[in-house]
Amino acid sequence: MILTYLLVLAAITATSAEVTELNVYPEVAAQGKEVLISGKASPNEVIWIDSLSVLTLPVSDGRYNREFNGIYFPKGEKVFSMTAEDIKDIRLSVNPVLWLGTVNYPLEGPKGATNGAATLSLSFPIHGVDLSGKKNVSVYGAAEDSATSVILKFSMAIKITADSNGLFSTAINTEGFPLGELLISASEKERTVHIVSTEPSVFDTGAGTYPSIPGTHHGKIIPAKPIFVHKLYTYPCIGTGGHSERITINNASGWSRTAAWDGYSEDWHNISFDKSFFLQQGVEYSYTIETSSYPQIIHKPSANTATGTITCEKFVDGNGKEYKDWIPAIILS
Repeated sequence: MILTYLLVLAAITATSAEVTELNVYPEVAAQGKEVLISGKASPNEVIWIDSLSVLTLPVSDGRYNREFNGIYFPKGEKVFSMTAEDIKDIRLSVNPVLWLGTVNYPLEGPKGATNGAATLSLSFPIHGVDLSGKKNVSVYGAAEDSATSVILKFSMAIKITADSNGLFSTAINTEGFPLGELLISASEKERTVHIVSTEPSVFDTGAGTYPSIPGTHHGKIIPAKPIFVHKLYTYPCIGTGGHSERITINNASGWSRTAAWDGYSEDWHNISFDKSFFLQQGVEYSYTIETSSYPQIIHKPSANTATGTITCEKFVDGNGKEYKDWIPAIILS
């Protein structure tokens, strides 16, 4: 039967070589854009790259459902999975499937849950029959009697092979993926991509000027748009090694992030945070930035940018002198 060939409940364990390096770009992607994935493993080894989203679905009249429109199924070996928790049963539909139109799976009806959870997996290709391109997928079923919501884990694993140097690369199209965190993993390496509705903004003060001196800057940032941050760039005065040594950003709620400089390496203009984060539109954030050498300075008490406002509360230079109109020229991105 052609349907048997097309739809198979995959009970596989995707084993792959040890991955020593895993990179994703960009870390924030507008829905529908590609995310590039690259890394390093052993030469010519098989690698399974998994992408995972976790959603909370509302329950209405004892049932749950979620549609994913335009999900891109790449050519080649892959496993597509849905796991739901706090349910009685689960079923999904895929459209279009070759000339068949919409196909419901399992064919015989919903799969019953065990201890409130169930997984459906589709593994392709089967006997040379592949499923690729954009597909609309719906998952639905009955929730447990006491459930007000259902946890859904949406996963796509793809198989690739490293080259003779152990290098590998691929890309995933995020159309149809839910907004929020997308966990990319290979072997024991993990990276997180944030899927957003529009392209993220950066906070760029623009270039500053001289005079400059190292010291500690204290001030406020109020974003006019959401800003995704994973690093701080400091504009240096020409011919100098001007940079930031340390940055702390916090707000009145107690939230705080800190990052420190790694030295004069290839990327010495930047400080990278251990974990990326968003600065929310309209929220006031305090910053403390310690600089060294000769960074460019905006000699104003406040400055407006295309994506927000930055102010100087005080700047204390290396000699202990205090100023009220020294803003470091930076980019948060």
